[in-house]
Amino acid sequence: MLGIDGLKRATAGTSPYATGNLGAPVLAAMPGRTCQESVGVVGIINESAFGCAGGGIRFDDAVEHVLSLAPSRFRAETVPLVDCAGRVIAAPFEARLDLPGFDRSAMDGYAVSCADLKTGAWLPTIGRTAAGEPPGRLCSNSAHRIMTGAPVPDGADAVIAQENAYQRGSMLQIGAVPPVGSNVRRRGEDIRIGQRLIAEGATLDWRHIAVLAAQGVQYVSVLRRPRVTLLSSGRELRGPGESLAPGQIHDSNLPMLAALLHAGGAVVRTMAVVEDDVAAMRSSLRHAAIDADLVLTTAGISVGEEDYVRDALRDLGAELAVHKVAMKPGKPLAFGRFEDAVFIGLPGNPLAALAGAIGFVRPLLARMGGAGAPASIHARAGFEMRRKSGRTEFVPVCLRQRNACIWAKRGGLDGSARLAVLLQASGFAVLSEEDTDVRHGDLLCVFPFLPSDIEPGGEIPEMHRRDS
Repeated sequence: MLGIDGLKRATAGTSPYATGNLGAPVLAAMPGRTCQESVGVVGIINESAFGCAGGGIRFDDAVEHVLSLAPSRFRAETVPLVDCAGRVIAAPFEARLDLPGFDRSAMDGYAVSCADLKTGAWLPTIGRTAAGEPPGRLCSNSAHRIMTGAPVPDGADAVIAQENAYQRGSMLQIGAVPPVGSNVRRRGEDIRIGQRLIAEGATLDWRHIAVLAAQGVQYVSVLRRPRVTLLSSGRELRGPGESLAPGQIHDSNLPMLAALLHAGGAVVRTMAVVEDDVAAMRSSLRHAAIDADLVLTTAGISVGEEDYVRDALRDLGAELAVHKVAMKPGKPLAFGRFEDAVFIGLPGNPLAALAGAIGFVRPLLARMGGAGAPASIHARAGFEMRRKSGRTEFVPVCLRQRNACIWAKRGGLDGSARLAVLLQASGFAVLSEEDTDVRHGDLLCVFPFLPSDIEPGGEIPEMHRRDS
């Protein structure tokens, strides 16, 4: 299960390698090169350098090499509290205030001193305190009218709910004597000053914002977002809204990946489709690298006559590794450093590009931005599948909750060029290179496309069902 474990560990911490050019493990794999050498020279690594059986680098090794390219921690920046959702907090946050900040009433009623009370006794009601007013003082042998959220008056140690007392004019009759502390929210019972509330590296959401707001925080120190530039190449591609000539198709990869990475917290910039021409690709890549942490392309990284990306990168002096990864879909993969950016080249078929984005790009951006690893879940296989070991496989599945168990059913037909499967599937089941046949009820590791992508109900076929 190394490939799956590698994905789970992908963003456990920031990269151990200070930002240089190509990551240390990749340099170490270059024939005749050491990690100490300058990387100012062009390098195209052949997949055979990694000695992977079956003619491709193992998926787990590819993940580690890609993650080694992540730069050291991004600088922190300060943003208003209302804008910090989805951002990664730069430092641990410890409470500055007790919550509640004072003893306060939990309901409308009467503040009393339990020592003054006897069942059935009558007390005069003296004084009144509402929320937002300073605390009053309880007179001896009396009750003090109090509203929800108001500070408990000095000398009081309990609040009698108004429905549990009988009032006649300014006099109050006591029923049962309440225990000390009844209906009083004590200072600091929720949060104490100095308490660690948010860990460094947490991705902030509405829950954190509520707590920070209650602590009086106006601005939050967060890590800068990773900046990504996306390019697509191919004379057959046209953008949204453009008319199609015979043999042309609309580009789906660039909008898909832009939306996926934006949802993951990246600042995404897209460029126009690049012609199948080395000069045009050189110009586009040079502009793409400006102010980018990651330049991401689809197609053009293989060895075909119409694949120009690697040639353009070589001309620009990029440090690049091109591999066949032992995974399905998405075998071709290029990665390295170009200018001040990391470069990743994914395959052109949509499902293969998505598998590469889930397997390599999302963990890399999480590592860059200091965020936690994309979460996986466990699900029972609601299908059977025969396969050979030796490669990691990303299988589109639909997740369904049935009783206390999550089941994964096949999401559609095989084929890396298919798109309809994306509407049927809710995640990738990742089968490691050691796995062979999948049997009904087997436990699978699944990476959901979205946190909410688990459908309720749905029947699982009875045949071969195992206990969940």
